[in-house]
Amino acid sequence: MPSGHQRCASANHDLVRASFGPNAAKYTHSQSRADAEALARLVARVAPRREDWVLDVGSGAGQTGLAFAVAVARVIALDLTREMLQEARLNAAVRGIRNLAVQQGAAEALPFNTGSFDIAVCRRAAHHFAAPAQALLEMARVLRAGGRLAIVDTMVPEDGEIDLQINAIERLRDPSHVRDRRPSEWRTPVAAAGLAVADMEMGYYDEGGRMDLDSWTARIGTTAENVAALRRLLRAAAPPLAETLKIEIDGAAIRFALPRLTLVAVK
Repeated sequence: MPSGHQRCASANHDLVRASFGPNAAKYTHSQSRADAEALARLVARVAPRREDWVLDVGSGAGQTGLAFAVAVARVIALDLTREMLQEARLNAAVRGIRNLAVQQGAAEALPFNTGSFDIAVCRRAAHHFAAPAQALLEMARVLRAGGRLAIVDTMVPEDGEIDLQINAIERLRDPSHVRDRRPSEWRTPVAAAGLAVADMEMGYYDEGGRMDLDSWTARIGTTAENVAALRRLLRAAAPPLAETLKIEIDGAAIRFALPRLTLVAVK
């Protein structure tokens, strides 16, 4: 009989597939996910070698894995959602990239041998993990000694009220969202996984300066009821939240930016 933890993870995986399966093609064209400058900075920060094998965890449409593929020997793009892997495979073919393969699977139980990879990267997926500490243990397990892990994800500040408000906004937009975590919530499980933090940077996700609420919600298929609730929340945001999210109101348009964390650790 599955444990409570396994049932929770399974239910979360079902939500992720339900959210992203029907919307996979939209993520090929997501401006923030395909941001060439941001991807180039991430690759440079990790400093891959030509002989490296890379695991892209929660690969989505494959943009991160494809950015690494031109600099390394092999990339495996892993995702829960079959439709996302189809997009990754298609995008690799369009670019003529032959050293990227896809694998369906969960971050909490990676289907790879211990010490199989030189680099593991997880970009904009960790907030969907029901068991992030277990996922970190798995990513550390499949790394070789000296291997590098890069986590890039939306985050919340250490302020408890802002934490609650941003995560409520994220869940209204996408029911498969679990949690944007504080920077302090990453350090302990990273260390417990046997990794040493080499670099941690805080910044923002945006799409040309700000993200547009309508585009953000359309990409994941947010219900009309929840879009209306998000509009009300963002328009009525108190100054601390408005400043944290850089909210801009221009008539019917609502634009904002999400705090982002980039963490690089070494095994």
